[in-house]
Amino acid sequence: MARRLVLFALLLVALAGCGQAAPDLPLYRAIAEAPAPTTTTTAPAQVAADSYSHPDAWTVADPNVQLDGPPYHIAAVTVPRIGIYDSPTAAAPRMVMSNKTEHGLDRVFLIAGQDNGRLKVLLPIRPNESVGWVQPSDVNIQELNYWIKVSTSGHSITVGNATQLLMQAPAAVGTGGTPTPLGVFYLTEVVRPVWQPYLGPYAFATSAHSNVLTSFMGGDGMVGLHGTDAPGSIGRAVSHGCIRIGNADITKLAMMLPLGTPLIVG
Repeated sequence: MARRLVLFALLLVALAGCGQAAPDLPLYRAIAEAPAPTTTTTAPAQVAADSYSHPDAWTVADPNVQLDGPPYHIAAVTVPRIGIYDSPTAAAPRMVMSNKTEHGLDRVFLIAGQDNGRLKVLLPIRPNESVGWVQPSDVNIQELNYWIKVSTSGHSITVGNATQLLMQAPAAVGTGGTPTPLGVFYLTEVVRPVWQPYLGPYAFATSAHSNVLTSFMGGDGMVGLHGTDAPGSIGRAVSHGCIRIGNADITKLAMMLPLGTPLIVG
């Protein structure tokens, strides 16, 4: 409860700093009409190579990250480029990220806590469950109630909010050799992948990355949640790590879920 009160207080500070109300959640449900990329990628979207920079590999991860929700909280970047600190007390940012995703959607982070006046957020980079700290004045904080849980052993996906289950459906997950990574992640982008029909009508990018594949078909091994042109694969362990669901199901989620929605894979 104290944690939620602190986040609420930070929300008020952030709103006071920008002088206007935070945007409604539908702004974070925008869907990109993605053009065909020059290089085929295995996932629906990924952080553009020039959208963040850091001097060496990020080493701050929290494999025991705990989310206090629902409700959960997301941080939508409001400055052109946001500084990411590698500790709540670091004097200067170690990394900078743009306020837009590869396909031009608003960049959001899933908030995992706060410390020393900074927000602890999950980052969409390697290693999995990387965390950093951002200044509340650089973001708008929003509350959301949606969540996604994927069972790799049960080959299923469950979606809900604070009061009810909204979907339970079979899902295809990674094979034994290229498993879907386990952990706490979030949705970072959603596109209509018209250049790759095998991804179905919609595809979410996530903050998760394969623990086996560092690159694949031009991508960086980012794990997607998408539809499929092979419905017979649903409910089986057949992918390179991505999560596949039926096209009707992914369409429903694309219309429903805001970016920043937690994705818990177990």
